[in-house]
Amino acid sequence: MAKGKTKNPPLMSSAGIMRYFEEEKTQFKIAPRNILLFGLAVGILVMILNAYYGLWPI
Repeated sequence: MAKGKTKNPPLMSSAGIMRYFEEEKTQFKIAPRNILLFGLAVGILVMILNAYYGLWPI
């Protein structure tokens, strides 16, 4: 018997299934609140620019 065990990932039983917890380590995370705040800020900026250039209200 071998002294140490190797850490081989288990075989996948279905095609196309990924082990997402391994992929998650290399990605950065953005909180959903930050995405909503960014979208809100862009929307407000668009409305301000439309009002400034006389395009809003139509």
